[in-house]
Amino acid sequence: MWNIINFETLRALKKKSFWIASIAPLLLIIIVIGVEYFSTKNATSNAAQQAQAFSSSAKIGEFDDSGLISQQLVTAQHIVVEPSKDAGIAAVKGGDLDAFFYYPKDLSTMDIQVYAEDQGISLSPPYNTAAGELLKQSAINNVSAATNNSQIVQLLENPPAVTATTYKNGVETEGLASVIAPGIFAVAFLMLYVLLASFMIASTAGEKENRTAEMLLTSVKAETLIAGKVISIFILGLVQLVTIAIPLLAAHLLFPNQVGLPYGITLASIPLHFAPILFGALFFATGLLMFTALLVGLGAMFPSATDASRFLGVAIISAFIPIYAIASVISSPHTLIVTIFTYFPLTAPTTALIRNAVGSFSTGEALGSLAVIIAGAIVAVLFAVRAFRYGSMEYGRRVGIKELLR
Repeated sequence: MWNIINFETLRALKKKSFWIASIAPLLLIIIVIGVEYFSTKNATSNAAQQAQAFSSSAKIGEFDDSGLISQQLVTAQHIVVEPSKDAGIAAVKGGDLDAFFYYPKDLSTMDIQVYAEDQGISLSPPYNTAAGELLKQSAINNVSAATNNSQIVQLLENPPAVTATTYKNGVETEGLASVIAPGIFAVAFLMLYVLLASFMIASTAGEKENRTAEMLLTSVKAETLIAGKVISIFILGLVQLVTIAIPLLAAHLLFPNQVGLPYGITLASIPLHFAPILFGALFFATGLLMFTALLVGLGAMFPSATDASRFLGVAIISAFIPIYAIASVISSPHTLIVTIFTYFPLTAPTTALIRNAVGSFSTGEALGSLAVIIAGAIVAVLFAVRAFRYGSMEYGRRVGIKELLR
């Protein structure tokens, strides 16, 4: 077996395609983090700059029925006070104004109305931002004039951050930080499955195409060969995880502000509870074993890797189906659909990993789901062994399920 593991692992590690597939997700993650950081950093300032530039260059009119707009700001920004709402709309239609802002009498129940020349499609039109900023600054000026408390004005201009402390059964919980450690197993499982799926299904189909399968079976038992292939795939998966994880961890330590965890969570604040981490590792290992054996067996059933890959999409989708119902999995874990996902072998690994991460599993439910996944893994391994034993001699056709059950 060790010779098979060594051969399969080294053969994959020597391929450029393996390292390209390993490094590509890392580069994509880094690019996304960089784009998101700079986009988030500049979004607020850009919106304010656009609004300010629009206000200073455009011809703007307003009519205030609310009595909240500061006339001092209106004068300072050279905004024209229209005699009525209809007059302002007519001025925009006639080209005398670029935009007209109407502030209704009760802004608590009615929206600010903006009438403007078409500036093209934009997710955040500058005149909308300008109308909101005028009201906001007017409110701040009114509060500032009515009180001598500068702290109130500062709070209106820059609302403070919120720190939440939550309790469950009278005991303080860690909130989102508690999801990260067990949640890593869910992310790793889905990532590895996608990265290695094509390799899994081609590991046996390729040997059938080059006619080495029958020679292998003359010297090695099918059970030993399949076990060696599965273990080598696990090793390659760990290599890919390390390739992705170590650079990201180093980037987080070197650039904590740019590559940070959400909501101010730090590595030191992540709780490491034994039970969720243990169950996460077990769900990860057994789930990956089940899908690896399943795809290896599918590859052995078909005469070529091309024929086998037609079922690759179905196999991948089965693991991702719970993601489409993730809202129910997280917030309503005891509904019928989530229960089915939890105990159906092909959806159980992903569902169990998510529920384990968010803490919606009782020990009994976790053990039950784990038993289902282990049973599925055993069946998948037996299927892979039997498929390789019978399929290795069939080069022109697919081995039928009935043949495997004989």
